[in-house]
Amino acid sequence: MDNKEQQERQAFLDEISRYSYIREDGRLVLEPFCVYLSHCFGFDGILELSPQPRDVYMLLIEIIRERLGDEEAKKKIQFQNIADWRPELVYIYPERLMTCIHVGALAMVSHDWIYEIGHSLMGIPEPEEPGKYFSWAKEEWLAVHTFINGYHNAFLSFQKEFDREGISKSGFSLFEALHVSRAKGIDFDQAVNQLKARHSAYQAAMGQITKALKDGYYLEAITLQECLISNCLFNFLNGMGSKLSNASFHTLLKEMPDMQDTARDYPRELLGKLDKWRRARNTAIHGFISSTSVELDFSRENFHDSVKATALSGNEYCKAIVSWYEVECVNFVRHEFPREHKLTVH
Repeated sequence: MDNKEQQERQAFLDEISRYSYIREDGRLVLEPFCVYLSHCFGFDGILELSPQPRDVYMLLIEIIRERLGDEEAKKKIQFQNIADWRPELVYIYPERLMTCIHVGALAMVSHDWIYEIGHSLMGIPEPEEPGKYFSWAKEEWLAVHTFINGYHNAFLSFQKEFDREGISKSGFSLFEALHVSRAKGIDFDQAVNQLKARHSAYQAAMGQITKALKDGYYLEAITLQECLISNCLFNFLNGMGSKLSNASFHTLLKEMPDMQDTARDYPRELLGKLDKWRRARNTAIHGFISSTSVELDFSRENFHDSVKATALSGNEYCKAIVSWYEVECVNFVRHEFPREHKLTVH
């Protein structure tokens, strides 16, 4: 293989690695997905195994119609004209239309569609034991596996982002509820109710903190802030597999660095600020009084200012830690399948 061919292969692999599966409006454009998948088989030198793009296309359409019914399928399968269609696009869009599949339909049928591409269209025997639903896309099929695995990750990432955006309204994360249900061995609805109750408690605590700050009860605000921040840290560590119980604020903060290899978007800067705030909190709660009456008034004034500043900064840290937790809690259910082999181009 000469250098030019090597560069072309790497360019193709880079292109499918960056492929945008789900549009911002929550649609999968079906035609290019089917064509690119076939190209991946060609890249891997196994084009004879590739299902026809039209068959992959119709498989999804038929599954959606069967699962949702014709009327609902019409709402989830939309067709858009291609304003800048050119003759060279005929191999992707022969009808000069793009077929847009709503993510709501994909949520119901995506696993079955990808599974059946391998086991129905390609005729690969079904696995004897349950496992990864796209295990038919062998890792040694570099492009095919990269493309299908990329679709899996993109689709789940989109679902998680949608889940995050709904937490403030619904009061819970669907993914976190699934995690809690599995971890505690309880019904999914029970898990949802637990998360809703916790969300309500957080909202009530934030409301009470705001009132305490407004009324000048800064020590009360600081106490509530510590409880809320500690609860977020505890729930995160618990979600990541830690077995801590009745841990102090200091212990929770010390435990967090041990999770940095597994936690995404690890909030090192925020945790550093929280540790400084913890020390300021200790000073505020325990206070200090000088021994002489002349020093007493001066000490009280400084103490009041210090406590107020700690309470105000604590309020911002509460908002920051809750926001961060809502980003991370959907990841308690991991969706990435680890690769067994390093990605290389031959």
